[in-house]
Amino acid sequence: MNTEQFRSLRFLAHPVYAVVGLLFFTGCGGGTANQYAEFNAEELFGMASARYESEDYSGAIQMLDHILISYGDWSKIPEARMMLGDVYFERGDYLTARSEYTRFLDRYAGHARSSEAGLGICKSLAAIAPNPNRDQGYTQEAITSCRNVVIDFSGNSASAEAARISNELRHKLAEKEFLTGEFYFRRNLWDASIKYYEFVTNLYPESDFAPAALLGVYRANLEIGYDDLAEAARDLLLQRYPDSEAAAQIESERGSETDGERG
Repeated sequence: MNTEQFRSLRFLAHPVYAVVGLLFFTGCGGGTANQYAEFNAEELFGMASARYESEDYSGAIQMLDHILISYGDWSKIPEARMMLGDVYFERGDYLTARSEYTRFLDRYAGHARSSEAGLGICKSLAAIAPNPNRDQGYTQEAITSCRNVVIDFSGNSASAEAARISNELRHKLAEKEFLTGEFYFRRNLWDASIKYYEFVTNLYPESDFAPAALLGVYRANLEIGYDDLAEAARDLLLQRYPDSEAAAQIESERGSETDGERG
């Protein structure tokens, strides 16, 4: 076979490859649509619900996606969108879940389940909030979204749940600031430790770390030699948190000092 004949055969083969490729990709792309073509939206929704309950999240997602794409005018489209967010959440895909809940609120703002979507955003962000030693950007964002639910849906059960989650997240932020204060205290960096302890006492006075933070302020000021500031921190600790472990430590130390003076 000469060169010209070879080139002619190769040229003729191109359309064949193109047709085969087109058929292949068409088959792949239309697989999901063909798979569910015999079912209407109601049937698919029931099937997706069953898959969701049996924890077959991938199957449920495929069916719900098909409903949203092929049955956009179906009366229960909002419920399908909500379930899609729930499925992603249960699968642990929290950022995608947040996106679906956000789409729900954007498209069905006045829907009866809007509070659930708002709570879904709150819970999704809370789920990816890192441990106290990491950057707390997602924690801050989660607190903001949870507070929005508390305000926008006051009196609703979703509002109460969002408030609980927000309080837990604030506790995490308080822990981060407290641990930073402890870090500096252990290294005798008294001013830096006081700064972070006071973040806790001023921003998160309701947290479990606030009494210990005031105790840290008291002790750091003693180390510096600021006796008046130390006494102010001690008095505030005893006033605000009289039943705390930190207050008990202060009282114990004061008792020891008194006994020493008597001796």
